[in-house]
Order: sequence, then structure tokens, then C-alpha cells
Amino acid sequence: MAWSTYRRLAIALLLGGLLLLSPPAVAGGILWDVGIGAGYVCVALAVFLYVFPLRGDGLPHSRLLGLRQHRLIGWWMLGAAALHVTVLLCSQPSIGRYLLPSAPLFMWFGVIAVILAAVLVQTGLSARTALRNSTSQAKGRPPRSATLHIVLAAVMVLALCAHIMGSKQLVAGLTKTAAVLVLLLVPLAWFAVRPRNSRSHQNLLRRATHVSVAALIPLMPSPTASRLLLEPAARPSKIAVIFPHESHLSVNCVACHHNYIDHTGFLACIDCHRAERRDLPHSSEATFHTFCRGCHTKLAIDAVKHGPTRACSMCH
Repeated sequence: MAWSTYRRLAIALLLGGLLLLSPPAVAGGILWDVGIGAGYVCVALAVFLYVFPLRGDGLPHSRLLGLRQHRLIGWWMLGAAALHVTVLLCSQPSIGRYLLPSAPLFMWFGVIAVILAAVLVQTGLSARTALRNSTSQAKGRPPRSATLHIVLAAVMVLALCAHIMGSKQLVAGLTKTAAVLVLLLVPLAWFAVRPRNSRSHQNLLRRATHVSVAALIPLMPSPTASRLLLEPAARPSKIAVIFPHESHLSVNCVACHHNYIDHTGFLACIDCHRAERRDLPHSSEATFHTFCRGCHTKLAIDAVKHGPTRACSMCH
């Protein structure tokens, strides 16, 4: 690749890192942070491919990427996604439970994003010959394989957003949440509204897909969406939870044992929150992950001694 392309790529990664990783997030250990960093490299590369799309498609511009450059960065994106999954599984084997059918929806969106990244590499290779076909380009008709590639790319970005917002690993706080939304939303919106030389059905499909995805992304941090992304896809079996009461002596008992106030029961939390009660519409996984980790994260931001925010094995 040309030096100018490397320079733009470095700037994109730097800006993405500054937006997503600062101010410094709660540490999860060196290996864990490397895995999380690889995930955000994957996101930054996906955004980069939108900001500097492929030459052609009615956009003959010297600053855009050539086919070889686009393909190479696509392989890097897939490699970063694979590194993200591998490192996190090695650092926290308990995450393996998140690969079961009972995994929360945000994890399934992550799996879908990785699968789509692999499919995008394949469809990109398939579209290479079609993009070089001067006949279809001369008539202003984008190849069908290229259209599939672009539509799947938009869906992958939506899956990435759902995965990031649902996990809440590095988007604690309004600033980081807004930064992630802007980083993912602006390139998609720009791709949807930019002028094109052709008004073919395939271009209309591309535009409609990107407009739809751009409309869905801002909904991800809403309270309803946040709860749904934490819900398990299937009813899971009970997982043993370690809760050291001696480490929570500074917390008022009724902060957790709210049923002591209204005298609705004196059983363990899981006995109610796993029951089929209509007044408990959210699963125990969504309830406790939000409540426990949210409290720990707030203490960590305030530089107060806190419990685990990422390490699954410290509670399970």
C-alpha cells in the first residue's frame, strides 16, 4: 500500500483508540485488555473501510482504496476479530458459557459479527472479478456480488454496535457511549446519502439498508434495548455465584435485599429472579449483570476499591 494509505489508517486507528479507550477504562488485566483492544481495532478497521471505500462504484477518487488495499485491510479486520475472541477465551475460560445457546443476545450479535466478517472476506473475493468487469460498470450497474458485500457490511456494523453496547465493557458513561455511536453512525450515514451516478435497484437496496442501520444504531443505548441485549437467547441452567458478604459490609443490606422492606420473602435472590413471575419481566442474568457490575464500575471510576467488572471467574 502507498504511504498515504498507511498514514490514513494510522490516523483512523489513533482517533478510534482515543475515542474508545480514554479516559482509561477499568483494567481487566493485561491479557484481557489486549483482547478488548483487538476488538476495537476490528471496529476501527470496519469504520476505516467505510470512510475510504473502494474505488469505482461511481467514485473515482485518488484518495479512495484500490481493490488490493481494501482486501488486505479486510483480512486485517478478520484477524483482529479472531484475536479478540481467542484472547478473551484464553484469559477467561468462563466466557465459554457465553457460546452456549443460552448466551445473552449481545454475545450472539458478537458471534454474528465475526461470522459476517468472514463472509465479507469471501464475498469481497467473489466480487473482485465483477468489479473489474468494465461492461457492468460502464452501464452504471453495480455487480450483485458487490451489492451483497456492501449490504452485509452494514449489517455487520449494526451487529458490532449491539455487541459493544450490550457488553458495556468499555462504554460506561455518556461520553464513551456517544463516541461509539458517532464512530459507527457517521460513516454509515455518509455512505447512505452520498450522491451516486446510478439509480439502479441495487443502489436503492444499498441506500435503504444503510438508512435502516443508521436509524437503528442510536436506539442501542436505550434502557429497553440495553435490557433486551442482556437477555439470554434460551433459558440457561443455574450458574453458581460467589457473593462474599464480608466484602460488602459498607453497603446497606436493603440495597440488595429489597424484599426485607416489603416483606415479600427472605429467600435467596435467585429463587425469585429465576421464578416465572410476571412482575419480574427481566431475566436474572440481565438484572444482576446490570446491578452488580454497574455498582462495581461506578466505584472503579471514583477510584474506590471495587469488585470485578469483567472477570467472570471472580463471581462464577
